[in-house]
Amino acid sequence: MKRYSALFFLGILLGMLIMHSFQGRELEKLYWEKENLKVELYENREQMKKMQELHKTLLPSVVREIKLEINIDDNNFVEPALRHEIYDLVKGILGQEVQALPYPLALNILDNRIVELDKKRYNLDVEAIILGETMVYYLKAQKLAEEELP
Repeated sequence: MKRYSALFFLGILLGMLIMHSFQGRELEKLYWEKENLKVELYENREQMKKMQELHKTLLPSVVREIKLEINIDDNNFVEPALRHEIYDLVKGILGQEVQALPYPLALNILDNRIVELDKKRYNLDVEAIILGETMVYYLKAQKLAEEELP
């Protein structure tokens, strides 16, 4: 009986050894395939990053921000309501391509424009414009006297 049980266990061990040798090769092949796929994935990700950076540089630049530099003759304080009214006039330029922007329109939107706040009127003169992704208007605002009102 001991002999049969010893042969039985020996057969089990021999079978496991044979299965392990066949499966070991298969496992090693799968392991290296997984490592090669990791390297390939890394290379593809790096290529994607480079392509996205290149794509960003090829996109046309658009107006992302508008800044207003306002100079008022009578005092240095610019009323927030005046700044708000002027910004409402130019906010339509946001999102437009800088190269396709009609430059006379960018100037004429505010040049010699009269803005009314409560009972005060301001005449706007555009001194300079910087065009780019951040568009900057340099304005001079003059408060109109009561007799100049139409």
